[in-house]
Amino acid sequence: MKIYQKSPADFSKLFFPVNISNLSIKNRIALAPMDVGMINPDGSLTERVVDYYEERARGGAGLIITQFASVVDDQRMDSPGIFSGRQVCGLNYLAETVQEYGARIFLQIAHHGGRAVKSITGLQPVAPSAVSTPLYEDTPRELSQQEIEELVEKFTQAAKRAKIAGFDGVEIHGAHTYLIGQFISPHTNRREDEYGRDFEGRMRFPAEIVREIKKECGRVFPVGFKFSAYEHLKGGVELELAKKIAQHMEKIGVDYLHVASTTHELDGSRYPDVSPLYAPPGEVIGLAARIKLEVSIPVIAGGGVVDPFYVEQVLEERKVDLIALGRALLADPYWPLKVEEGRIEEIIPCIRCNRCHKRLFSGQEVRCTVNPSLGKERKYRIGKTDRAKKVMVIGGGPAGLEAALTLDKRGHKVTLHEKNKRLGGNMVPSSVPFFKKDVKRLLDYYLGKIEKSGVELRLEKEADVSTIVEENPEVAVLATGSEHVIPWIPGLKREALYTAVEVLDNQSKLELGERVIVLGAGLVGCEIAWHLSLQGKKVKLFDELSLSEILQDEHSTNRFYLLHSLKEQGISILESRKILKVEDKQTIFKKNDGSEESYPFDSLIISVGFESQDTLLQELRESEFKGKIYKIGDSVEPRDFYHAIQEGAKVGREIR
Repeated sequence: MKIYQKSPADFSKLFFPVNISNLSIKNRIALAPMDVGMINPDGSLTERVVDYYEERARGGAGLIITQFASVVDDQRMDSPGIFSGRQVCGLNYLAETVQEYGARIFLQIAHHGGRAVKSITGLQPVAPSAVSTPLYEDTPRELSQQEIEELVEKFTQAAKRAKIAGFDGVEIHGAHTYLIGQFISPHTNRREDEYGRDFEGRMRFPAEIVREIKKECGRVFPVGFKFSAYEHLKGGVELELAKKIAQHMEKIGVDYLHVASTTHELDGSRYPDVSPLYAPPGEVIGLAARIKLEVSIPVIAGGGVVDPFYVEQVLEERKVDLIALGRALLADPYWPLKVEEGRIEEIIPCIRCNRCHKRLFSGQEVRCTVNPSLGKERKYRIGKTDRAKKVMVIGGGPAGLEAALTLDKRGHKVTLHEKNKRLGGNMVPSSVPFFKKDVKRLLDYYLGKIEKSGVELRLEKEADVSTIVEENPEVAVLATGSEHVIPWIPGLKREALYTAVEVLDNQSKLELGERVIVLGAGLVGCEIAWHLSLQGKKVKLFDELSLSEILQDEHSTNRFYLLHSLKEQGISILESRKILKVEDKQTIFKKNDGSEESYPFDSLIISVGFESQDTLLQELRESEFKGKIYKIGDSVEPRDFYHAIQEGAKVGREIR
């Protein structure tokens, strides 16, 4: 496990102040604008969303950029509003709360345009042109020139309200192809009047907004502009056009540029706007670096950035002027302070699983796999217990680790039992492939926290009923996890059969041969197929489901990127096939049409699901044990790290 010992001097660029217009910002860390839910139906702020921003300001971010506030009510989805003077008071409370920590705060202002959804707003969306595009759920109505002029005024008045509310500046949201981006993009703007036709026409709407805001709020009131420097759309924005957009907006008078992309739900693997764990971090920063060469104003960018050493390098190389940290600050709002104080090993690492983003697009509030307190900052503060209890945690996977650490932090006497010689449970094999480095960081984080905690470890000793009864804890927490389901396959010999976990744990000791069949194209099956293919194995991946059904529970960007990576490696998913038997190193499969086909193999890897290890609970209930029993994680039901960590944290807070 790598433990970093760094001083603030090692991050001199990251913690060097920067100016936007005449406004000084204490460091180069900006909270990226992200929808987090937690907004009242009328667009006003809840106390919980203020708590969310306060926690990131308390954690040391120099600049807070809010989730976008809608400049209109009728086409507003579930975002905050800045369309009425009645919203100023609540927004003032947010601004002053953040500023108490020395952070600056900008209100992002926007309009959904054609990306609004009629089933939510009750109205047909509006856009520059009435075009059909993968971006839109409903075909929008084309805005008239009078309506465009009215919208310029609405943006202007929204910025004025933000200034009155005490915000340090505003960011005009022209990215992700919302309304302003729809005017800019040749893909969505097909107008033939002065608000379309050519580059100058497409830029007229954002240019008028900036000019009017500067006229109304004053020349030195900071106005930023976020835009997509790449759209995964036919005829959309690409780099050369993005350079022209950047130069044009600097000339118009914006004080900084925030570079982004438009790829989500468009099956794009270049410059992903919600970078998954499979993608290299900071691809959008590469775009931003090219933009920065064309302008003299500050440039902000992010995109899946989690590693402080990488951030410092990006700033050292002058690729950008500020780093927008999004999911990294959802995972750990104290990321900036921990870096500044040299406590990098204590950062809760974002694993870029995109659970947060997936929940929002499902209409739920934001949550984080590795940070159970997200969205519940006030409620989930961990305090000391009034009476320390003797607690035994059985199982050292993510659920058991989180439970043990939470209980220890609260002052309980915790013993953690793990039957294997190492902690981590399924985090260990999951972190093996090179494209799962984010999971390896999470594993290292937990091992480091356990090492520094007061938790007593008992490794390589399975805690059975007699062990629990003998130790007689007041509370037993069962986090015994799950094991691979191994189906019976006629003719298959055990020496040619492996589970995915066995392979990842012991591959150097196994004789897999060259031809590998992976049975089950779920998340684990796809990942191990990719992993083995990168090592030169000839892999075939089979599943009973059709391709359209495979990985449907995954975040759309994660799913696309994983399937795209398999395709790049030449791994085809042989869908809608059921294994019948094995004969002489040949697997026999049945297709949906009833026909059979055979494939040769040297080894067959099973990845068709997991089953809970839950026998201990019943045995304990039938024993003489009198203490309280909790059951968490995969021992309840095989799921994922999110549920394991959430349940571990919950039981850690519940035990009084």
